[in-house]
Amino acid sequence: MNKWGIRKLMIFIILSATVAIAYQLPYLRYTFYDQMMSALNLNDVQMGVLASAVSIASTISYPIGGFLANRFSMRSLINLTLAAFVVLTVAFAFTTNYILLIGIHVLYGFFGIATLWSAYLVGIRNLGDESVQSKLFGFSEATRGILQTLLGFAFLGIMGAATSTVFGFKAMLIVGAVITGIFLILGFIFLPKNDDKEAGAAEAADGKKYTMVDVIKNPGVWIIIVVLCCAYACWSFGNGYLTTYTVRVAGLSETTASMLGMIRSYVIVFLAGFLGGWILDKFTIKGKAFIIMLALSAGCFFAVMFSSKALAVCVFLTLFVAFIANIMKSTYWSLMGQAGIPTGMTALATGFISFIIFLPDAILPTFIGTWLNNAEAAGNVAAGFDKIFIMLIIFAVIGILGSIALTMRTKKIMATEKEEA
Repeated sequence: MNKWGIRKLMIFIILSATVAIAYQLPYLRYTFYDQMMSALNLNDVQMGVLASAVSIASTISYPIGGFLANRFSMRSLINLTLAAFVVLTVAFAFTTNYILLIGIHVLYGFFGIATLWSAYLVGIRNLGDESVQSKLFGFSEATRGILQTLLGFAFLGIMGAATSTVFGFKAMLIVGAVITGIFLILGFIFLPKNDDKEAGAAEAADGKKYTMVDVIKNPGVWIIIVVLCCAYACWSFGNGYLTTYTVRVAGLSETTASMLGMIRSYVIVFLAGFLGGWILDKFTIKGKAFIIMLALSAGCFFAVMFSSKALAVCVFLTLFVAFIANIMKSTYWSLMGQAGIPTGMTALATGFISFIIFLPDAILPTFIGTWLNNAEAAGNVAAGFDKIFIMLIIFAVIGILGSIALTMRTKKIMATEKEEA
């Protein structure tokens, strides 16, 4: 990557760690569902409400985040996020009041997106030029995965050593708050006060200030929305249902399927981030790489539908498509430059793009759940999964069309730049 000293490395680590923490502490239910429910005296409905509180606040906050990142420095927003998470996590540790818990999770969703997400993307993008964008985003995704894995095992150790569930859950949150506080101190030390020089610039190199009208009128923004939405859907719904597919259709044991799920969630994320970032920067036109990866994804989803009788083949396909999907997810923000989205537009553009591309996560799970329930009631659960895979194939095909449009736009931009040079 472009010349890196200790300061740039620390900026990279702090940004990656902040996102890792923000996407772990509010979602402890994924790993400690029963312990959390017991420690807080909640039932399943109340746990679901807390989950919805985070999701709704997060979704609403994406465009707010673009607005804030366009007006305030990356340093201010990242440090504010870390400070908010310290306070919220300490409050989380010392209350069982249900209304207060809902408020805490709403604020987790707000600060995890509004003051963090676009600021993080701006900061990472500005750490290097166009030739290393995929490495930057890919390596950041991998670093986040490593940090979350280490923190997850630390939490497991705390819960295992605790004398009671209540004490263990409280101790886990306090440790999370302390670690967040450490990164807050590092943020005050290392994050640049002058964002224009090192990271997080809100203005273009020519000093132009962009508006939301500029974002909406930029054709590259809409192309990126199509490509990212489809790539994210392949990752989200592919990863989300592959584990249960191998159990309920292919006949894999739950223990083995969970182990493979861990590999998809941690090992593959690590490999895809580092290898994917390195590989994608080898492509002069990155839209071509996404055409290949989306085509491979479509082929894998199609093959999985017919592989349930060959367990080894089925497992291989689910791991391979997870690897491809994680490469796309870890590097797709590096496409912005090739789509003609100026660096100074990053904050507003990422807020707008994120709001749209993550909407399927809020809408489609209900439909998918209905497909699976109806198929199981009819005695053929495989038919429900087939609908999921057909949906993902459609997403992949649309993504390929978007990637073709991206490739054509990149070639046009390169030709214009060559003429001007």
